[in-house]
Amino acid sequence: MKSKKFLLILFIFYICNLCFAKEYSAKEAAKLRDAVCAKAKSFIGCPYKTGAIGPDSFDCSGLVFTVFREAASIQLPRSVKAIYSAIKIVNTDLIEEGDLVFFKTTGDGQISHVGIYIGRNQFIHAASDGSNTGVIASSLTEKYYKNCFAAVGKPLTSAKSNGSKTASSSRTNDDDIIEEDIPDNETAENVSGKSHSSSFLSNIKIDSLLSCDWSLWLPRKFMINWRGLQLSAAARYTKWKVQPGIGTALRWNYGADCFQIPVTFNLTFNEYVNVYLGPVFTIGQAKLPETREFINASIFPGIIGVTFSTPSIKAGKVYISISQDIAYTVFNGRDGGALPINESLSTGFVFSTGIRVTLPLNSVLK
Repeated sequence: MKSKKFLLILFIFYICNLCFAKEYSAKEAAKLRDAVCAKAKSFIGCPYKTGAIGPDSFDCSGLVFTVFREAASIQLPRSVKAIYSAIKIVNTDLIEEGDLVFFKTTGDGQISHVGIYIGRNQFIHAASDGSNTGVIASSLTEKYYKNCFAAVGKPLTSAKSNGSKTASSSRTNDDDIIEEDIPDNETAENVSGKSHSSSFLSNIKIDSLLSCDWSLWLPRKFMINWRGLQLSAAARYTKWKVQPGIGTALRWNYGADCFQIPVTFNLTFNEYVNVYLGPVFTIGQAKLPETREFINASIFPGIIGVTFSTPSIKAGKVYISISQDIAYTVFNGRDGGALPINESLSTGFVFSTGIRVTLPLNSVLK
């Protein structure tokens, strides 16, 4: 039984390779590209409908799915992310008619929209919102698409030498330019290049967090107690699954009777988990909670922690979520030595509960 399942998986993998990795001659690829562009243009004006694959309405991946199935007999996956994973992603300077252009249009930093490039910086796609919806033609030079542009994919690959393009040429006839005319000096290559460079900022998210600090015990007794307030901000790069970033905070440590400024290096996983560490700069003389005993706050090692966040709710251009943070801040005795374990944990081990507001920069750059 297991061997049959294994053979079935191998067969599916083989079929997928045939569907997505087939290489055409330059002449064949050019012909199919023309057919893909013509088919995509024939659907202009159809309304947008989530989950639809035509013939009267489409969503963005449904349009791509149907166009390539009918015009090129290529069976692409059904979702945007699956299409992105299945086809060959290339440098933007290799863009050709019939290629796919991918965008990050949502706040989670993931590939979320796809269109079919038809030349002269234009692409056809099924838009769900904006001034025009449904199957429309848009330009890569538009500020919104320039800022959220992510990648170019090739469902149709052909044998090339030194990365040169196939015989599929850019259209120059006015009839092939839809919605707007692009200046001759704005080629697809330099537009895509500018989009690629500006996409760095579109992959940045700013997280701000206002939270209340608390702990479960004091040095000499077990009880829930208030430890202060904290306002933090961090920037992270969302292009990768593990998102690196940097942050800082203004932290009133009521329990230790001091003011602290952590500077952290962060790694965020799937939007919901953030691990961080870094030095802590302290203003004022720290004290052991609920005593008059002075202690020393360490700069480095400073703080290490993890933050858990709930799924976010969109509010305008920002995303709001509830967060729960668990952090340990290092304190030492007056002589520089380590505190007893009970005093160290009760002073440095703190929970923070608050509200996180996330601003994707691409929502500001639109």
